[in-house]
Amino acid sequence: MKAKLISLATATLLLLGFIAAIPVRVSATYPTTLRVEPAEIHKWSDVDHPGDTFTISIIADIVPPDEFYGYDFVLRWTPGIINCTGETINFGLWQGNFLGPWVTDPIDNTIGYYRQSLTGKSPGTPESGTFWLVNLTFQIVAEPGYGEVIDTELHLEKAEGYDAYCLIDIDTNEIEHYYEHGHYYYHWAPPQVNPHLEVEYTGEPGVHSKTFAGKNIYKQPFDFSVDINIYNVDSGWRLAGVELLLLYNTTVLDVLEVQNGTFFEPFTSLTWFFHQTFEDEGKIRIVYTILDIPGMTPPYGDGKIATIRFNATYQEQFPNSVSSDLNITLDVENGMNSYFVNFLADELPYDPEVDGYYELAGYVIGRVIDVYTQYPGPFGGQGPMQPSDMFWPQKQVELYANVTYNEWPVQEKDVAFEIRNPQGELVTILTARTDEYGVAHTSFRIPWPCDDPESLFGVWTITATVDIACEVVNDTLWFHFDYLVHWIKVTTDKPEYGHCENIEVTVEFGSHAMQTYNVLIAVAIHDELNYPIGTAYIWLQIGGATWCTLKNYTVTVEIHVPKHAAAGTATIYVSALFDWPMNGGNAIAPQYEPAPEVNILAAWA
Repeated sequence: MKAKLISLATATLLLLGFIAAIPVRVSATYPTTLRVEPAEIHKWSDVDHPGDTFTISIIADIVPPDEFYGYDFVLRWTPGIINCTGETINFGLWQGNFLGPWVTDPIDNTIGYYRQSLTGKSPGTPESGTFWLVNLTFQIVAEPGYGEVIDTELHLEKAEGYDAYCLIDIDTNEIEHYYEHGHYYYHWAPPQVNPHLEVEYTGEPGVHSKTFAGKNIYKQPFDFSVDINIYNVDSGWRLAGVELLLLYNTTVLDVLEVQNGTFFEPFTSLTWFFHQTFEDEGKIRIVYTILDIPGMTPPYGDGKIATIRFNATYQEQFPNSVSSDLNITLDVENGMNSYFVNFLADELPYDPEVDGYYELAGYVIGRVIDVYTQYPGPFGGQGPMQPSDMFWPQKQVELYANVTYNEWPVQEKDVAFEIRNPQGELVTILTARTDEYGVAHTSFRIPWPCDDPESLFGVWTITATVDIACEVVNDTLWFHFDYLVHWIKVTTDKPEYGHCENIEVTVEFGSHAMQTYNVLIAVAIHDELNYPIGTAYIWLQIGGATWCTLKNYTVTVEIHVPKHAAAGTATIYVSALFDWPMNGGNAIAPQYEPAPEVNILAAWA
C-alpha cells in the first residue's frame, strides 16, 4: 500500500512536470480570436487634438477552414471620451455572397456602443484564416487635463440575442474563440511651442523700435504708448498668470499710466491686474492672472498683457538724440524664474522675450528746413534727416518743406527740391514758395518708362534747400521705391499629386512698407489643358518694416485636385491685390514668375 501511494505521487509529480514544460497561452483557451487592431491607441495632446480622428479594425484571426459563415458582435467604450463617426464593412467576404448588414443604425455614442452583423449566403464558400470584418473611425472628444491621461477600453462582446453568438459556422453554431480587446489612451504632453512676450508700439504690430523726430518737448509735451503682448500660447499649458518687470531709462522717460490688457478676458469671468512703478529704479512690475481657475477655458493664441504710456522728459539739441531700452525681464526678486504660471502655479517654459527701444531725435532751433512727404508722421520723414515710407510704381509723391526760424514760420521763401533716383541721376528739380505757415508744397509722379522700369527700384533721395537771411539750410529725405509686395519664392509640398489630393502652396514675399496695408494673396491652378481647377486666397495685414529693410511674410494655402483635372503638368499662378477687381481692387505686384509647375498623376491619391 505504501509503495502504491509512492508510485501515484511520483506519477503525479512527473505529470505536473510534463504539463509545466508545455507552453501555455494563459489569455485564452481557443486559437481563434476576435480582436481590436491596433490593440493600443496612444494620442498626445501636443500633436493630437479634439476633432482629430483615428481608425481601428475588427479582425477575425486564425479561423478554422470551412467554418466561418457569419458574425454578430458588439464593441463598447466609455461615452464622452471618443465618438464613433463611421464604419466600413468588408463586403468582400464569401466572395460577395452575403446577407446584411443586419444592423442599420449600428452606432450609439450616447452609451458608447457599436453593433454589426453579416452572414454568408448559401451556397457559398466559407472564410478561413485571418481577415478584417469592419473598420471603424473614431473622433477624439474629451481632452486630458494638465498632466493627466484619459482612457477607455474598446471592449468586444457577444451581441444580445436569442443565442448570443459572435462568430458563426455553417450550422449557426458558435466558433469557439476568445477576445483581444483594445485600449485607447489620450495623454497630456507639453506643447511643442512656448509662449513669449514682446514690447510693441501701440497700434503698430511688429514695431519694437522707434525714433521720434520733429519734436520739441519743451514747447509741446510729448507722450507715447507701448504694449506688452504675449504670443504663441498653447491651450495645453493651462496658462493662468503672467508676471514681469519692464525696465526703462528714468533720465528721459516718466510713466504716466499703466492699463490692464485683454488677453485673459475671453477665457474667464474674473481676472486680477496689478502694477507697481518704481520711479527711482526705472522699473514697472506687472501681474495679470485668472482668478476663476475652476471655470476658466484654457487660454490660447496671442493678446495684450498691458499698455504703458510714457512721457518724454528730456531732449537734447539736434544732432544729438536721447534713448531708452524698454526691456522685459524676470521678476526674480519676487521669486519668479519664469514669466508664466499654470493653474497649479507651476512655472512654465518660455521663449526669449523681444524688447523695445525708444529714441527721441534732438530739437532744432535757428534756421531750419524739414522736408517730408504726404504720409502722416513719423512715416512721412518728419524731422531732420528722416526717411519716408515706401512708394510703389506710378504713385505721386507729395513733397512738403517746413521752413522756420527759432520754430516760427518763415513765409514767402522759395524752396528748391532736387529728386534723384537710386543711380544718382537727376529726375527732376522743382521750386515752391512757403505759405503763411512756412510750408512749401510741390509734387511729382514717379516715372515708369517703357523699357526696364524696375531698374528704378531702390532708394530715392530728395534734397531741399532754402536761403534764410543769407544762409542756406538743407534737409534730406529718402524713400524706398518698389512693389508693395515683393515676391521671394513660391513652393509646393511635393512635385506630384493624385486626383482628389490637396496641393499645398507656400508663398513667401516681403515688403518695405512701414505703414500697415491689407493685401489679398490669390493662388490659382490651371491643368495641362489650361482649365482652372482650383483657387485659394488669403487676406493679411502687412507693414511695420524697419526703414530700408524688407520684412518677410509666409502664407500657405491648399487647393484640391478635382476628378476632372487633366493629368499632366499643372501651372500655379500667384497674384497680390489690394482687393477683388469687382470691388475696384487692383494688382500691386506682377504675377509671380516663373509660374511653378506640378505634375497631376493619372491616378487617385
